[in-house]
Amino acid sequence: MTAVAISDIREQVTTVRKGPPCEVCGALSTLPEGEADALRALLADPTVRYSTLSEALLADEDTKLDINEYTLSRHARGKCAARERLR
Repeated sequence: MTAVAISDIREQVTTVRKGPPCEVCGALSTLPEGEADALRALLADPTVRYSTLSEALLADEDTKLDINEYTLSRHARGKCAARERLR
């Protein structure tokens, strides 16, 4: 293997791989403002477990959202494209 200077790495990268879109961002963009604010508040509350929130969102009769706990955590920690750090 040939040694490569860090400054030369950009020339070797030909494609950028993107991950899947954030389901939380998608939900926040389609929910009414009050509902989106409520979801953000739940994501920001350290006493709310992501697993419990995921189950409650799926059980909600008005706005059923199927978002797993990992995705909720990823968004709340600012690890998706939105970079919205809530916790």
